[in-house]
Amino acid sequence: MLVPLDYPFCSEMYIVEKTIHIVARIAGDDRHIRIEALHNPTSPTAYSTRSYIKVHVTNDRGEQTGTWVDYDLPLASGSTADEVLTKALWFLGERCPEK
Repeated sequence: MLVPLDYPFCSEMYIVEKTIHIVARIAGDDRHIRIEALHNPTSPTAYSTRSYIKVHVTNDRGEQTGTWVDYDLPLASGSTADEVLTKALWFLGERCPEK
């Protein structure tokens, strides 16, 4: 396991322990969402989440390419990767209609 104290030039260190990729209907469209469970070995709350959504951007040739941008799901924190991912999925479920 990485020990943050071995890398004094890093002011923070997070280990991406688990990532889930979901397709969910948001505002009438199927959207690709990625949620990462981050482990911070020096934090009392060992795990937190970071979320992204895939968007299409047009380049100078007019092509649309997919890129991941930050998604505004509330931060989930807890003691395991599965716990924080479960919380994040619950937050996401609040934005999605029932099937």
